[in-house]
Amino acid sequence: MYEDRTYENLMKECLKQAEDEGADTRQGSIIYDALVSACLKLEKYYIDLRHAFDLVSLPTMTGEYLLRKGWEYKVPINEATPACYHYIYEGAAAPAVGERFFTDGLYFTLKRNKEQTLYLEAETTGISCNNIPPGTPAVPMNNIGGLVLSVFGMLIEPGADIEGDESYRERIREKIAGPAENGNRQHYKTWCESVQGCARARIIPLFAGENTVMGVIIDAEGLPATQAVADRVQEYIDPMTLGLTVEVDDEIISVGDGLGDGVANIGAHFAAVPPSAFNIDISFDAEIQPGVMLGQIQSDATDTLGKYIKDLTLTTHERQDVIIRISAISSLLYALPGLLDHTNLTLNGETANIIIGKREVAVLGEVNVNAIV
Repeated sequence: MYEDRTYENLMKECLKQAEDEGADTRQGSIIYDALVSACLKLEKYYIDLRHAFDLVSLPTMTGEYLLRKGWEYKVPINEATPACYHYIYEGAAAPAVGERFFTDGLYFTLKRNKEQTLYLEAETTGISCNNIPPGTPAVPMNNIGGLVLSVFGMLIEPGADIEGDESYRERIREKIAGPAENGNRQHYKTWCESVQGCARARIIPLFAGENTVMGVIIDAEGLPATQAVADRVQEYIDPMTLGLTVEVDDEIISVGDGLGDGVANIGAHFAAVPPSAFNIDISFDAEIQPGVMLGQIQSDATDTLGKYIKDLTLTTHERQDVIIRISAISSLLYALPGLLDHTNLTLNGETANIIIGKREVAVLGEVNVNAIV
C-alpha cells in the first residue's frame, strides 16, 4: 500500500501538473525548488501512513500493538515463567522457605508447594535456567546451620520465554476465525492455551465416546508440557476428585469429574495430557566447503532443523497432520553456509516423510553428519 508514493513519483506528478499550467519547471526554478521540500514531506507522510496500517493490521502488527489486539479479543499473552526444580537436602532441619541459592551465576528461591514439597524456583524467567543437571550443588546465599547436602533434583517445570509474536498472532487469529463459546472445540482450545505453560493444545473430541474431550498440552518450545502444566489445565477446565477413568486402546486415562466445577460444561469429562515425544533422528553425508569444520555444520544443522520441527509443532493447524517432510529438510540443509552439497538424507533411517500422531510431538534426536571425502 502506497509503495508508489515515492519522492521521485510525487515530483513527476507535481511537475507535470505545473507544466500543464505553463510554469517553468526546470531544475533550479522557483516551482521546482518549492516542490522538492513538499514532495519530501509527502513521501515521509506516506511512509508513516503505510507503517500505521501495518501496526493496525493483524498479519503485520507486532509488540505493543499486537498485545492490544489480543486484549481486545480477550486473548492474554503467555508471560515468561521461571524454571522449578526439586530440592534435595540433608541436615538437622529443612532450610526455611525463602532462602536463596545459586549455581553458576543463576539464582533460585526455595519454595513449598501445596503438597508441602520443597522446590527451587528461578529468580530469572525464561529458558536460561532449564539445563541444570540433577545433583548440581545448590549453594546457599546465607549460612544455614546443620546443612550437609544441598543439591538440585529433577526439573519440575521448565521456564518459558514470553510468547513470541507469531504464536500469539496465531492464537488471536484462531479466536477471531472460530468463536470460542458454549464449550465448542475452539472454546476448549482457548481454555487450555490461557493456562500458563501451555503454548498449544490439540483438542480431540469424543476420544473415549460421548461427553469426553482430550486436550494434548504442548509447551512453548514445541515439547511435551510437564505434568505440572497439564495438572493446572485439568484443574482449570475440569477438576479430578472422583478418580474417574476411561479405557482407550488398552490405555487407562484419568478424566475430570464432569460436574461443572471448572470452566467446562456439566457432563463433559475432560482429560489434559502431555503428548509423547516422537524422536526424529536425521543423518546425511555432507560435502563441505574447504576451511569449514564438520562440527560447525553439525551444530548449524541441529539449530536449523530443531527450529523447523518446533515451528511445525506450534503452527500446524490442529486439524492437519504434522508432517516432517524430507524435501523441506533437504532445502534447509542446502541453505546452510559452508555446506556445498548433501546426499543420503534419512529420517529415522528411512527416506520417507514422517507423520506425527495427534498425541505425539516431534522432537529432534541425533543429527549425524558424515563428511564426503
